[in-house]
Amino acid sequence: MKYKFFSHNPSNDTVTYDVINALDKKYTVPLYIYKGKDACENAIEIQRYLGEAVQLCYAVKANCYLVGSLTDVVGNFEVSSEGELEYCLCNQITAEKLSYSGVWKSAQEISRALGAGVKRFILDSINQIEMLQELAREKVEAFLRLSSGNQFGMDISEIIWIALQRERYSNINILGIHYYAGTQRQFFRQMERDFQILKKGLEYLEEKEIWFSEIQLGGGLGVPLYQNDSIQKYEKMADYLFDFIRELSSHYQVTYECGRAIASNAGQYITKVFEKKHRGTSEILLVQGGSHHLKYHGNIMGQKQPFIDCVTRGKHRRKQDYMVCGSLCSSGDILAMRFTDFCVEIGDYMIFYHVGAYSLQEAASLFLTMAMPALLVYNENINVAKALELGWTCHER
Repeated sequence: MKYKFFSHNPSNDTVTYDVINALDKKYTVPLYIYKGKDACENAIEIQRYLGEAVQLCYAVKANCYLVGSLTDVVGNFEVSSEGELEYCLCNQITAEKLSYSGVWKSAQEISRALGAGVKRFILDSINQIEMLQELAREKVEAFLRLSSGNQFGMDISEIIWIALQRERYSNINILGIHYYAGTQRQFFRQMERDFQILKKGLEYLEEKEIWFSEIQLGGGLGVPLYQNDSIQKYEKMADYLFDFIRELSSHYQVTYECGRAIASNAGQYITKVFEKKHRGTSEILLVQGGSHHLKYHGNIMGQKQPFIDCVTRGKHRRKQDYMVCGSLCSSGDILAMRFTDFCVEIGDYMIFYHVGAYSLQEAASLFLTMAMPALLVYNENINVAKALELGWTCHER
């Protein structure tokens, strides 16, 4: 495997039943475990492929709980809400390292960011630049977000209009273009199309004699989440992305905004089998928690099998196919339609990998108002493990 950040278990941990059982007794499962060391190593690897001229930015929306671990290895953090802003500030991320983005920006949110010392904003519309000009009391920096054809950002005509009206925005230094190139791309042609839109947009601006010095580029880099995913396919897309950014950096100061590739394999979800059922020719495992805790991009009712390990206290016997279901009152609560392992018993544990990015953040955690899972964050860089309350909080349990 060329890129380590694609690996579902980069630390090659072999976890025993006794280790997980001890965690279960102390924190109770379901349990998320986030590993700061793995996230840092991913960021360092990505930075190496980007080159020294490119600055790496962590998209906090991917997983806010890793920001404390990444402070010393990532130069910039992108926040998209007041909640993310507060979380970063509470975890000693200085305002100078923050870029304030987000589709929705109220006057209150912009004022709070300005009051906290944030100097860099990513603007989605003419209305937002007008609001920032009115609220800023000293010079701040801004990127104009170019739309890739979706609902985000501005058309090239709107960016040109703003650029030609720069003198109206005396409180704003417009540095350049922000461009978001989709997420978890699975096909090379998608990624190529995304970046051609940016390339043509920049060429058009140059034709109009409109020049910017910086580009902040987000998204585009996916990771293999399922056992049948082609590693070679994802490697090809990563090669193209890094080549494109390095070429772009020969003309602009480039910041690459990345979340999923940094955080994905830095997270695991551990749960326990509480019931076994036999339905016709199918064996069903019911586990604590469920799909309201886990979301794998592009998966519907467990049709694709994520990377899963079963940690059992019993002896290995013959292999068996299982359907793995959660504990929700929903027939759609299927985590894996077909999971093959040695004989699994009630009380055994299951580990789901690649849940460090967006899995918890995009899942419907409040369904049935069940108790939130425990969340354990390891920051090996400072040899600290914290058990946190789930949600926008800085407080330990």
